[in-house]
Amino acid sequence: MFPMEYKREMDALAPSEAAMARLEALTKGESLEKPGRRLGRRAAAVLALCAALTVTAVAAGPSVWSALAEHLGPFGAYLSAAEGTVTHQGVKVELVASLSDGYTAMAYFTATDLTGGRFNDHTRVSARLDGELAGPGGAAGCRVISYDAEQNQLLVQVGLEGLDSGAAVQLEVSGFDPGYHYIQDARFQPPEAALTLAEQMTAEGDVVLKAGQTPQTSPDTADVSISSMGFDGAGNFHIRLALAEGCSDKALLAVPYNAAGEQMGHTAAQTAVEGGVDSVLEGITPADVADMAYIRVYGPYRGPEAVIEGTWVLPVTLEPAEQSTIPMERMLGGGIYVERIQLSNLSAVVFYRSGEREYFPLQITDTQGQTVDVPMAFKSVDKDTALSYAIYRFDQPVELGDIASVTLLGETISLTR
Repeated sequence: MFPMEYKREMDALAPSEAAMARLEALTKGESLEKPGRRLGRRAAAVLALCAALTVTAVAAGPSVWSALAEHLGPFGAYLSAAEGTVTHQGVKVELVASLSDGYTAMAYFTATDLTGGRFNDHTRVSARLDGELAGPGGAAGCRVISYDAEQNQLLVQVGLEGLDSGAAVQLEVSGFDPGYHYIQDARFQPPEAALTLAEQMTAEGDVVLKAGQTPQTSPDTADVSISSMGFDGAGNFHIRLALAEGCSDKALLAVPYNAAGEQMGHTAAQTAVEGGVDSVLEGITPADVADMAYIRVYGPYRGPEAVIEGTWVLPVTLEPAEQSTIPMERMLGGGIYVERIQLSNLSAVVFYRSGEREYFPLQITDTQGQTVDVPMAFKSVDKDTALSYAIYRFDQPVELGDIASVTLLGETISLTR
């Protein structure tokens, strides 16, 4: 996936009057041009992003634009307009933009709850890009970028890695789950003393603590509380959690930590109980209670919100970033035969033949003499044909004319004459 997290000054990406003038012109149907090399990268990012979002639909609104601009940063210069709308189950799915290097694709779409009141800021989306892969394996992902409560709208990114360049791609959305909740770090007070509490046995023969013996809440969550915490008659330490009405446990964990922030003990067993879950932790004795600084509760659980299921399908037209092919067709270091290197503004893709799944580094050097290591983001190995390819993702977009050389497997390939 494209690395999207950057520390940047958003003020520097604000559109100028000239950019806004171009945006207004684009709403009248003028063509969208890719950013040229003479245009500064910051200006190019603003213009291309404005243009892409405007071509798709003015109705996308400034909140969509700003959320995408913050999410993509300089990669916004390489967005392409994407169009298409489908409505089902009272939810309108609308394509906004796409981003591709030919082998990885990202699509961005909005989902609007036309009924209202069903989406929230923790809604989970089930969506994927479907397309033919270049090799036997691929990687997919989906994430919600932002939620606009006033518009009842989600902005979603969905991606596919290992795509066969030129293959037809479509967006497939299968559901929205506003009832998915996740607690990252809810803090509770530790026991005041090493107490042995009343216990009971479930129908399956599991020993759990009786409810309501040491109740406490946390300011970090309104849905989960501790019902009972202490030792059973056999000396096992338990934490029994209670969930709010309408909520159910999926995989909540409750673990003590010491003052140094180190976890104490580990969860050995969990038993579903009425209104919650009882966890047994190994490695904790009564003497350890004095060292407990806090109890951390974390993990997913379900709320009362209903899942919205359906089928939303739209074709996605990809416009890959500029590409350049370096023919190799020779053996390099380590006995690896490299067929070609495919460069784009976003990545380098190396096609090679080798019977091993070894990792090998890649560096690029720009025309100013600066060399950077490029991390491998994805790798596919076809055991039948022995043809493999590895995708190296740039941390920042690169103009092809600024790449002076590529180094891998002990050889530097110059791109300048």
